[in-house]
Amino acid sequence: MVIENKVASKVNLERHGIGIENNLCCFCRQLEKSTNHLFLGCRVAWQIWNLCYDWLGVSSANHNIPGSHFKHFKILNAPTSVILIMGNVWITLVSEIWRHMNNCLFKGDVVDHSEVFSLAQLKVWSWIVSKIPSVNFSLFDWCLESLVCM
Repeated sequence: MVIENKVASKVNLERHGIGIENNLCCFCRQLEKSTNHLFLGCRVAWQIWNLCYDWLGVSSANHNIPGSHFKHFKILNAPTSVILIMGNVWITLVSEIWRHMNNCLFKGDVVDHSEVFSLAQLKVWSWIVSKIPSVNFSLFDWCLESLVCM
């Protein structure tokens, strides 16, 4: 849904005639909450993605279009399992950004990019150990050396 810009962002809701009182991003409160801004352009999202890049040991140009950003996570010539894991990392980070945004908006939670990233790491690790029977690394190893684990 993010890649196709079908998220119920304030900009998309207004485009469909649903009035929104305030269309500013609930994280930065500076720009309109569009799909691209919320998941990639906002300073909070940018901090989350930078934590991810540091963790994976990669440098990246931050694409501001979800489809291009997702493709960036597909490593050429990598084994299928690594490509699946990297895709899951991307999807999980996007899901956690959305969940955190909703918690900030509806529950009054405080913006915490480190928490969002840590929860994404945990969820991806949980997915890996449940889907790949041969996995023999701990959450600690995963958080410390993700590339070695892959």
